[in-house]
Amino acid sequence: MQYLKCSFNTTFLACALFAIPYEVNAASLDDKDFASMSLKDLVALDVFTSASLVPTQTSKAPGTLYTFSHDDFQRFGVRRLEDLLSFVPGLQLNQYRKRHRSVWARGLLDRYNDKMVLMVDGVRIQHLYYGHFALGDNLPLEYIEKVEVILGPASSLYGANAFGGIISITTRGFTDQPSLETSAEAASNNRGKGTLFYNSENFQAFGSYLGQDAPFDEDRKSFIGSDLLQPLDEDYTNLQLKATPLPGLTLSLGYNNNETPFLYIPPTQDAFIKERNLTLSASYDYGTVDTGRIESTLYYRNDKAREYEIEQNTRALGYEEYQNSTMAGASVTGLKRWNDHVLAAGASWQYEKAKRTDFERSFHFRDGFLSPTRTGNLLSEPGISNNNFATFVQDVWELNPDLSLTIGGRYDHFEQFGGYFNYRAAAVLTPDTQQTWKVQYGTAIRTPTFREYLKVLENTSFQPPAVDAEEIHQLELSYLYQWDEANLSLNLFQSQLRDFIQEVPTPDDEDEYFANSDDTYRMHGLEALFNARPTDKLNLRLGISYLKSKTPTGALPYLASWSGSLKVDYQYHPDHTLGFSVIHNNGRPDTNSFTADDAEAFVVANLFGFGQITPALNYAFGVDNLLDETVFDPAADFGSQHNNERSEREIWIRLQWDKDFL
Repeated sequence: MQYLKCSFNTTFLACALFAIPYEVNAASLDDKDFASMSLKDLVALDVFTSASLVPTQTSKAPGTLYTFSHDDFQRFGVRRLEDLLSFVPGLQLNQYRKRHRSVWARGLLDRYNDKMVLMVDGVRIQHLYYGHFALGDNLPLEYIEKVEVILGPASSLYGANAFGGIISITTRGFTDQPSLETSAEAASNNRGKGTLFYNSENFQAFGSYLGQDAPFDEDRKSFIGSDLLQPLDEDYTNLQLKATPLPGLTLSLGYNNNETPFLYIPPTQDAFIKERNLTLSASYDYGTVDTGRIESTLYYRNDKAREYEIEQNTRALGYEEYQNSTMAGASVTGLKRWNDHVLAAGASWQYEKAKRTDFERSFHFRDGFLSPTRTGNLLSEPGISNNNFATFVQDVWELNPDLSLTIGGRYDHFEQFGGYFNYRAAAVLTPDTQQTWKVQYGTAIRTPTFREYLKVLENTSFQPPAVDAEEIHQLELSYLYQWDEANLSLNLFQSQLRDFIQEVPTPDDEDEYFANSDDTYRMHGLEALFNARPTDKLNLRLGISYLKSKTPTGALPYLASWSGSLKVDYQYHPDHTLGFSVIHNNGRPDTNSFTADDAEAFVVANLFGFGQITPALNYAFGVDNLLDETVFDPAADFGSQHNNERSEREIWIRLQWDKDFL
């Protein structure tokens, strides 16, 4: 198994193969070899693993798939994973007031990113109280090697919450010789970021620190529509250690410490969110698919979060709550090729436990200071735990060299929610070297989060109903056509969503609770992606999505029916590249009573460039939101809150220095 190493001179999509394993003699391929290869040949080298657990040529893997490499982050001019996902057809990203951006996959609305699964090196990353993950500055791109995105139900492999798909991150691989990589970044919003990465054959250490003002307009409105002037300063600290003490065994430690502002709180108080988490994991792999392969993972995650509010005039603490939890798990998977079949089977265990979840309120924006203060617990069952035991089986059957069939199912038994079975069936047909047809039908579930089924309501005697898991069924059809220097993919999908969990105001409007909808929601859409390399120096990527939703009362609010992206980069010098990108959504309806915050159609343009100053010193720069477009995203809650304004224009520059010690 060999690995590719890319330089800035490597042509488009060759760099998309950075450190991706594949079954060819990579040692014989250098930059000149890549430069002479067609776009079609480069795409054929790309390998996708998350779709079926078996390394498969991306164009032949089941489902709707997208992959990005470490070098792609520069070729798209992005500094955050959430910005990269804007270029995935079928995903809409929506600014939420607690600093993060929500990812809506094929019309699946959420506020806390609880309808997709985020995995880092095979370990699920999830804040248990909200069922949430963030994809911003808390995940430094400098330490990410590859990102795989699957759209569509994936619970047959990944269990609960793989509802709209998964995002699988692989961190940087080890190197044959010791090396040091450091970077420094500055931006117009008082942003300063530094990273340091030591890498070797058996050990690596990565650290980063970022301090900045969150890049939002100081004159933005709160969620009740009032003027506000609040601090925007935030910081992110990240430490990652990884080692391979024995062949096949990888040990990892990850630590994050972030403090960010609550962006749209009413003007009577300042609010912040402080998060700390520690993740420990061990993975062991042995064997090959042909002889029999075992993959196992063991992990532990401790998550601490504190939300607090400061009354502006007295600077007294007005509110604080804790959302501490622990998550642990283990999994083992076996893979074996028998004739025309590749069989996979496995078992997993996941444990979740709420720890400290108390709150104290001494100030309310409507009532002022309270006497006595209100204290209590966020959960109706403090300290609750949940065990999930699961088994799965899958068969990838190569009926002939042109046709493969994938069938799989998974059974999960949750201590708190009972048992669920999910399945999928997929076929991939490649009648010739230019065309690929795919069809897939699958199911998925999303279990309620701690907050959804255990929330304690304030100032009301209303008793909310019990909440069940959401369920989705989806059918998709895909087509890929490849020319030598271009390719076009088309995806059609149709979904049925049952028991949608929605936030509803209590009858007395004192609080909000969660309940399953009795309606069946239906979505269907089209996604298209066109890649072209008109010349050796010019690359173009165009994505377009259409979405239509249907409920008994009409279309779902908040969603754009049309969205798209365009990215162009041009290598005007062997060591220097300029690029331009555009993100577009059409207008999105909301249900609030405000008029100055309409989520109208927008076009956000970005300018970027990157290159090499010396063999060891690289640079990148950009202007995000080049025209300083004002964009409002729907609040997407229970319907009455003011919409959220996206970030302002950012001007940034980054330098990176690399040093090999041998």
